[in-house]
Amino acid sequence: MLQAALSRWEELATTRVIQRVGALPDPRERLRQLLALAFEQGAHGRIEVALVAGASVDPRIQPVLARVSQRRIDYVTKLYVALGLSARAARRWALQAYSTYVGLLHLSIASPEALGTSRARAEYVQHVVRTLIPV
Repeated sequence: MLQAALSRWEELATTRVIQRVGALPDPRERLRQLLALAFEQGAHGRIEVALVAGASVDPRIQPVLARVSQRRIDYVTKLYVALGLSARAARRWALQAYSTYVGLLHLSIASPEALGTSRARAEYVQHVVRTLIPV
């Protein structure tokens, strides 16, 4: 049952998100949409934080988390390359974007009041998205 749940989470929180933004023709818009979707996640984010916590208890979770993280970072790296960055620079930008995502997930659960109202959070998400897209 755990493997089925992990597969379902991977499908919904990664595969379908990549498919959804992948349909957009402009790489800048794909990146913008991807970041906005990732930073605005509700239930998927809570599940992801729970999985990270569960990985220390159940060794079957860690390989799935590693695979999903790598797939996400690789996809974001490709988007940055499509914007004209070198592979090395694109990887750094992708790691920055992904670590920002992970940090925001943690913050939204550990200290949700830090993000303020839903409007303040939405404004912050817009700010973060703007900072993660090179000019």
